[in-house]
Amino acid sequence: MVLNEVGSGNKPVPLQSAYLLALYLSGSKEAAVATLKERLAAPGAASEASLQLVGALIFAHEQEYKDALKLIHQSTDLETIALCAHIYIAMNRLDYARKMVDAMQRQDDDATLTKLANAWVSIAEGGTKYQEAVLEFQEMGENYQLSLPLTNGMALAHLQMGQYEEAERLLQDALAKSASDADTLANMVVTMQHLRKPQEVIQRYITQLRAVAPSHPFVTKFGELEVSFDRCAAQMGGA
Repeated sequence: MVLNEVGSGNKPVPLQSAYLLALYLSGSKEAAVATLKERLAAPGAASEASLQLVGALIFAHEQEYKDALKLIHQSTDLETIALCAHIYIAMNRLDYARKMVDAMQRQDDDATLTKLANAWVSIAEGGTKYQEAVLEFQEMGENYQLSLPLTNGMALAHLQMGQYEEAERLLQDALAKSASDADTLANMVVTMQHLRKPQEVIQRYITQLRAVAPSHPFVTKFGELEVSFDRCAAQMGGA
């Protein structure tokens, strides 16, 4: 819809940025990244908040985390700070991720985005923080509705705490909302493994995930491990 209605013509920068992100997420990654770099190099680009945010989002998807942070690390906007926290989690720099959440809490402790970011970082930190994350997700679910991201967040926290049956229950609820949600399917595969479910059940979820999101990080890593296992098996068989 964004690609069709916005188009690539002469539009305000926020709309151009939305088009660029839609172009990237639709699969035209090389074209989107090339156009992004051109626009970021243009005069005045540093003052365009929407372009900086979209640029950071795209670089984060590309796992070019340093380039993403260069664009947004000085911003005081809640949405941008939350993205910084997400990037620091991906970089396994939880100390910096927690600093981002602290900054968000000082600015607006009651904001939904602040609570979400706090829950994300809490799950990454682990230990007693898992339960804190569950409480954050529950509170948001009660105040608004238990959306797919919230349900998955709660399931992930329970999964990390070894509460696999509760994680499965939440993920079944998530699948009832959307049977093709990639994150739900990925989390379900892991949960089924921990519950030692039959291999055909696990394989069914893997097949679904590969069909709906072939480039999902779980699918990519799983494929790499399969290739590695087959190579080792072949070497052992020929030994």
